Formats: sequence, structure tokens, C-alpha cells
Amino acid sequence: MAEIKRKKKRILRPARLLAAVFVPLALAIGLFCLFANINRQPPYEPLSEDAISALRASAPVETPQREAAVEAGLTLLGKVHYFWGGKSDALGWDEAWGQPKEVTSTGSQSTGETKPYGLDCSGFVAWCYVQLGLSPTEVEEAVGHGTWNQWDRSTPIKWKELRVGDWVFQNKYPTDKGNHIGICIGFNEKGKPLFLHCASGFDNVVVTGAGDIFRYARRPMVYDALEAGEIPAPAASPSPAA
Repeated sequence: MAEIKRKKKRILRPARLLAAVFVPLALAIGLFCLFANINRQPPYEPLSEDAISALRASAPVETPQREAAVEAGLTLLGKVHYFWGGKSDALGWDEAWGQPKEVTSTGSQSTGETKPYGLDCSGFVAWCYVQLGLSPTEVEEAVGHGTWNQWDRSTPIKWKELRVGDWVFQNKYPTDKGNHIGICIGFNEKGKPLFLHCASGFDNVVVTGAGDIFRYARRPMVYDALEAGEIPAPAASPSPAA
């Protein structure tokens, strides 16, 4: 009878075992990081004043009304605290800003607290159009107070259609998630839009990229109304903020 040869059981050496386990794992992690970097949004970090000046110098020249709204907003850069429910019809600097005041608007963790008065995101946007010479009534009707009203007074556009002076929002209405609004002021060296807004996270007026905050681009109807003369308000130069 022929001798039956037993097959030797193959035993992986420790080094080969480690390679068999960790090489695929490393490849998987590398691919995850690659796709994460590809899909990563522009950073949600404030730009310096020098960077903003350079950005504005290279920004496309828009209509006087769009330019005036942006330049008005930039006068408050780093100067006004975020205040939930904060609004102002002041032409130029509002003397109430910075003064202690109780947050009376509901829906915020700061409700009931006493804080330096300022603007919320929609109040900041509305104030920018007051500086164009619009009356409080015209601002309320053409721009709106509150992000819901501002959403309702704008129309959807694609991100590639954004122009200086257009608006962006965090969430789409109807929503129960709250919202945030900013104004496009130009584009960085990679062509990504940058936005001016009064942000609770920074407790001030800042310019940032979209980050994971701004997701919806909208075109305000107020510009067409101004250019058509439907709102008899001059495109006045904004008053310097203190």
C-alpha cells in the first residue's frame, strides 16, 4: 500500500499575519480620508480684515445697490455682538449696541439672559438695506424681518449663479431646525464664495466660507424692485459705523 503523505498545514508567520490584517485596513482608511477631503466644505473660520480687503478688491463689480448693501455690512465687521432677536432701523451706528439688555425673544438658550445688545443674523441683513435709504416700512416689505420672511422675499439660484449681494441660508423652509442667513461679498482664489453674516458662534459680524452652515443660495427680490424704481429709495453711500 502506497504511503499516504499528509499535507503540511500552512502557518502564517506573525509578520505576514500583521500585513494581511493591517494593509487592507490602511488602504480603507486612506480611501476614507481621500473622499472626506474631496467632499469637505470650505472652512467656517473668519477671514482677517486684510484678506477681506484683498477679496473685495478682486470681486466682480456689481450694481450700486448690491455694492452698497455689502459695503454697509462690512462697516460692522467685528463691531456688533450677536443678540437673539436683535433688530435696528438706525442709519449708521445704533447707540443701543453694546448696552446691556435682556433677551426677550423666545426660542434661544440665551432667552432671559442680559447681554450686550446687537443684531441677530436676519436683523443684520435688514440693517444693511436700511443703509441704502429704505424706510423701516420698505425694509419690512421688500427685505423682511426674520429668516422666514427673507427666504420668502428671495428666489432660489444655483451656487454657480451666486453674485455679490445674493443671500445664502442654512436650512430650507419650511423647517423646525432654525436658520441662518448671510450675504455673498465675493470669491476666494479658488472661486469659492465667501459670506458676511452676524454669527452667534463668533458673537460678531464676520466673513467666512460656507462651511457646513450655508447650504441654500437665494436671490433677493429687493434689487429688482430698486432698479425698477418700485421702491423710491436712493442707493445712498452707507454711513460709517462707529
